Amino acid sequence: MRSSVFAIVAYAGLLVAPLASANAQAPIELEIGAPWEHPHSGIVVPDTIGGLPRGSATEFAQDFLNIGFSFPSSDGSEEISLYIYRHTNGAVPVWFRQAQTGIEIRDIYAKPELAFGVEQYGWPGAEEWQGLRAIYATPNSRTALSTAVVLFSIDGWLVKMRVSSSTKSPEELGQMIDAAFAELTPPEAKVAQAPAVPVEDCEKKLRFKKAQDAEPDAGSAILGALLGGLVSRGEPGESEEGEAIAPEPASVWCRDSSLGPVQVAYRADGAADAYLLAISDSGKGIWVGPDTAGQILQSERPNSKPNYSITLITDNRRINYVPQNRLPSLRRVLEVVNANRTVSRVSTWGDDTSINIQSGVLEN
Repeated sequence: MRSSVFAIVAYAGLLVAPLASANAQAPIELEIGAPWEHPHSGIVVPDTIGGLPRGSATEFAQDFLNIGFSFPSSDGSEEISLYIYRHTNGAVPVWFRQAQTGIEIRDIYAKPELAFGVEQYGWPGAEEWQGLRAIYATPNSRTALSTAVVLFSIDGWLVKMRVSSSTKSPEELGQMIDAAFAELTPPEAKVAQAPAVPVEDCEKKLRFKKAQDAEPDAGSAILGALLGGLVSRGEPGESEEGEAIAPEPASVWCRDSSLGPVQVAYRADGAADAYLLAISDSGKGIWVGPDTAGQILQSERPNSKPNYSITLITDNRRINYVPQNRLPSLRRVLEVVNANRTVSRVSTWGDDTSINIQSGVLEN
């Protein structure tokens, strides 16, 4: 049920170079009959969920930044897949829509049909965690009667469940999903999340003019790298004084243009000068928008024009590319990324706080 980054990006005939060689996969050792706790999110995975026994577990990125579990039935008629991966950009509606696409384009499901529409969904038994759910009927499939996906964001982690059955109706599959989540143990929520708003198509799509490389600027490159290292690592919780912080209202995301089924631009709250180019179904994307570092420095240069930054965001780092003089198109963004024209690389995970700036940038 999981697509490789290479396969996803290849739909448009364009390959994002830094992601071309996927992280080496490694099995996770599990004690039979015992629950397993994710060391970072605190989510506890038992050895059975939804009536299915836990099978294999895989680490897709080092230090448990992206993991997956399979829960197959003995006769192959049903399977639950559970994924936990770091939430570094975008929001639940974006990555949920990407997960939907991953279902809808699979030949095995033969053009699945939404049974109930996209639903706002609270974690059974821990309804403070809010997510989205879609259940599909698959009347044309030879191997499945129904399939579904659910996605939550929890303390800086995305939790995705995929369920398929060759015997259960969509209604019965919904009950199976409820039972499965009730058996998982999420961390305690300090505040209730705002309900996620499903993605809709943008009413007016972005129109692009030809973008070119902006003038190299050492000051902006250094400041941009520093700002990238200050990425938020979790959901709203408590202030330094221990007081509860209310969650911000959920952003409303719309689906803009695309270069392929899962190479899609998403815009938050109708932004006309920025977008997130999703390039996978597991949280990897390219943020494109006004150069924040350049804007900060612009007060000292009143006659300068704003530039636009391109930042590839992965499980554990942010890679900044040469800025553009206009908001670049999706194709222009991938051209820059494919050419590996980096300005800086910033670690965003663990004890590694390194910031690497390209030597040529510092000469300008």
